[in-house]
Formats: sequence, C-alpha cells, structure tokens
Amino acid sequence: MKTYNISTRISAQARMEINRILSTHEKYRKSFFYTPSLSAGSRRSNEKKFAAANKDVCFITENSKIEVSMSYSESCRNVYYSISIIVDGKSKNITAIKKLTK
Repeated sequence: MKTYNISTRISAQARMEINRILSTHEKYRKSFFYTPSLSAGSRRSNEKKFAAANKDVCFITENSKIEVSMSYSESCRNVYYSISIIVDGKSKNITAIKKLTK
C-alpha cells in the first residue's frame, strides 16, 4: 500500500494519485452498462491489468487516515467495480477523497 503524508500540504505525487482515483471512479462507476470480454482469459487479463494500475493507497492527514482500495471483476454477463474508502475505521463515500483536493 502506497502511503502519502499530506498533513502539511499535498505533494504533486499525492495530487496526481487523488486525480487518478477520481478519474478511475468516474470511468467505472457505471460499469454495469459495460460488456465483459468474451473469453475467460480476456476477463482475467482485464482484472489483472486493473489491479496492477490501481494499487491500494493511504493518505495521512492532520486529523485522519484515509485508505482507498478499488476492485474490478468481470463475469460472463456483468462487469463489477467497487471502491472502498475507510476513514479512521469507518466506511465513507467518494466525497472524502474529493474533499482532499480543496
């Protein structure tokens, strides 16, 4: 898990990571409309590519610790995407990440 300390200011790398998370979420949040690949090998390949490009991330702020993990999977008929955002042990939604950029 990659960790960014943004207690004093947001570094360029942390800002890029936040923007990547937000853009990935915008792209895949309506994934149930997507059509999965036809072969099982292609579906597993897509899942591995997504996992390699979207590692788990932790942001440490002055007041809290924010952990972000994304998952993507394809079945024969459906495409599934989910994001898990944990702020100090409590599950939150994407707004917690959007607030980091302000």
